[in-house]
Amino acid sequence: MKKGLIIGKGWLGSRLEEHLAKHYQITSTKRQSDAPNCLSINFDQTSLQCIDTSIFEFIIITIPFGKRNTTDELRIRFNQIIQFIGTYSRPLFLISSTGIYPDVEKIISENTLEKDKLNQPYLFIENKLQLQFPQLNILRLGGLMGDNRRLSNYLTFERPHLNQVVNHVHFEDVCRIIAQLIQQNKTSSIYNIVAPKHPTKEEILNYQQHQKIINSEIKKGKIISSDKIINELNYQFIFPNPLYF
Repeated sequence: MKKGLIIGKGWLGSRLEEHLAKHYQITSTKRQSDAPNCLSINFDQTSLQCIDTSIFEFIIITIPFGKRNTTDELRIRFNQIIQFIGTYSRPLFLISSTGIYPDVEKIISENTLEKDKLNQPYLFIENKLQLQFPQLNILRLGGLMGDNRRLSNYLTFERPHLNQVVNHVHFEDVCRIIAQLIQQNKTSSIYNIVAPKHPTKEEILNYQQHQKIINSEIKKGKIISSDKIINELNYQFIFPNPLYF
């Protein structure tokens, strides 16, 4: 059986592992783990366990790099990840975020904005890995939902800006899309992975809490387009509307 590596067995990484394990022998990493085929590795430390990554058909990096971390912290973390991956030349996937896009009232595709308009630290990490691994695929995910993640678990009607549209995606669609990209041996591509429907936060809260469908009178915010991944893969989202996640 072909082998794959998931760096970062967190909320998404564990679900990716379960999905991909149907067709691949998956090794994963986590800060602390005693699970089978899971390596205990803390990439914030300077001493790493080295392995031969050339045995893997693909590598997926799911370790987050959002605004909670300083640039120095991320530099250390991803320098360690780069060292760990070594001279790997097969398909490599970085799980990035649509948080890289600024808050502008427009529809945003992968090429809508020039690089100097994109947000740090996402751009910093994407560029850093692209320079080292030109075959890198960058997957800019919307807000991850599904299972125990529902918008109504995090928001109430008392919060402001409920007329903003959401850019969410169900984890099952993320897993299916990544599996297809692996099968196609995809390299050197950037994709937005976001459900094609964009209800407002108000609309989702009303449905999830009251099973009531409403239409917000005013809708604001950026809309992240997933047309590229839909067209290239001929992909049909199994969860196209975050209203029903």
